[in-house]
Amino acid sequence: QEAAAIDGARPWQRFWHVTWPLLLPVTMVVVLFSVIQTFADFQLVYVMTGGGPANATHLFATYAYQIGIGTGLLSEGAAISLAMFPFLFLIVVVQLLYIRRVETR
Repeated sequence: QEAAAIDGARPWQRFWHVTWPLLLPVTMVVVLFSVIQTFADFQLVYVMTGGGPANATHLFATYAYQIGIGTGLLSEGAAISLAMFPFLFLIVVVQLLYIRRVETR
C-alpha cells in the first residue's frame, strides 16, 4: 500500500487494487456463511414471532417447520425446505466463479 501511495495512487485506488483483493477471499466466505445462516435461521424468528402476525415473518425454515411438524404434512415441509437449495447453490457457484476470476488475474 505504501508503494501504491508513493506511485501516486489515490486512496480509493489503493483500496480497490491493493486492499480489496487481499480481503476478498475472507469476505466471500463471510458472505456465504451469512446467507446460509439467514436462510436457515430458525430460533430467533420462531421464539420472537412464531411466524408473525398473519405469517408475515416466516423464513423458509420456520415455514417448513410450521407446515411439516405443525400440520403433520411432512412431505410438504420437506419440499419447502428443499426449495432453499437452488438459491444457495446459485450463490455458492457465483461466489466461487468470482473468486476464481479474481485470483487468476
